Amino acid sequence: MNLFDLSGRVAVITGGNGGIGLGIAQALAGQGCNVSIWGRNPDKNKAAAASMAGLSGKVDSRVCDVTDPASVNAAMKATLDIFGRVDGCFANAGIGG
Repeated sequence: MNLFDLSGRVAVITGGNGGIGLGIAQALAGQGCNVSIWGRNPDKNKAAAASMAGLSGKVDSRVCDVTDPASVNAAMKATLDIFGRVDGCFANAGIGG
């Protein structure tokens, strides 16, 4: 048994298209976790997802602004439509002010 096997689990990572968030997403996907990357920049989202192409977990990315409740609701709905569940959320998005 692999202590870190996350097969079948689903995680949302806000700000998952770069930096620490991307590292978290890659680590989870490497252990079989399906990940949904939420970020505001679609090009960075696409590049982040591509960086995980060879890993065992499935990857989805969503354009999402966590300061906008409607954007969060839409991203969560899409994530649930794709994966059917969410087991964890890594709130990594940075909000400058």
